[in-house]
Amino acid sequence: MARYQAQVAEQNKQLSREAASDAIVQGQEQQRQLGREVAGRVGSQEARMAGNNVDITSGSAARVIADTKMIGQEDSAAESENIRRRVKGQQISAWNFESQKRASKAEGRQAIVAAGFGAVSTMLGGAQQYSNWRAKQGASG
Repeated sequence: MARYQAQVAEQNKQLSREAASDAIVQGQEQQRQLGREVAGRVGSQEARMAGNNVDITSGSAARVIADTKMIGQEDSAAESENIRRRVKGQQISAWNFESQKRASKAEGRQAIVAAGFGAVSTMLGGAQQYSNWRAKQGASG
């Protein structure tokens, strides 16, 4: 049973590692998508303002564009932190499964040792009983 539990923990550890890798890949794609969205918003703002003959390099127009970029950077930073947390959670799960695997293997080894001691103890007890019986046979005969 302990061997089976160790195998299950090993499989779960591998799945957690794969999930961490997937989280990184998915996070990178989300970051790229967010970057595209922000670039699209900035481009749209610049096009509208320029289309209305507004100088986009100064004044409130420049601040609107800068604010849009800043909000995009903040969103990107928040997304990066969320990705980091997901990856860390999966890594912690993998480490926990590794610990569980090791504990199960140790439990299996302990069970084997305990069974050995139990067998030896039973044999010694049986030998002692036989010795006592023989001693009684010799005393009464």
